[in-house]
Amino acid sequence: MLELGSNHIRVIENMDALSSLQSLFLGTNKTAKLQNLKSLHNLTVLSIQSNWITKIEGLQNLVNLKELYLSHNVIEVIEGLENDKKLTTLDAAANRVKKIEDISRLTELQEFWMNDFQIDNWSDHDELKNAQSLETVYLEQNPLQKDLQYRRKIMLVLPSVRQIDATFICF
Repeated sequence: MLELGSNHIRVIENMDALSSLQSLFLGTNKTAKLQNLKSLHNLTVLSIQSNWITKIEGLQNLVNLKELYLSHNVIEVIEGLENDKKLTTLDAAANRVKKIEDISRLTELQEFWMNDFQIDNWSDHDELKNAQSLETVYLEQNPLQKDLQYRRKIMLVLPSVRQIDATFICF
């Protein structure tokens, strides 16, 4: 595990010798771009919360990644995850995302944090239907939450979900 949080890191670099690294924490820095991570083949956890990331990129070689924490950045589009098929947790909360897309390939996804997005269209949830293992979704603070049938609609679209926001579903 390598933790480099709160160090005012602007550029991710000098990672080539860390090919055995399994967890990398780079939260609360000033990093604007995901780069120089290609040698981290064994990485299972990447946390780069509270930075200045604008685009999800540079993760194509992280094929063993299981947990990705990207909350509190300035990301507008969920993309660049096509090789991250082992992802079980994706925390992209508090970004500038307006549409759920490029998630359908993440069939192992169990937790998806998309609260504080700008999602206002129920059809976006169709993108999550392939995630048969999805148990937890955080959608609070989205325009969708104003719908009086908010929880019911989520349960209809995502029948495997057991937790919506901080509330467990009772059957």
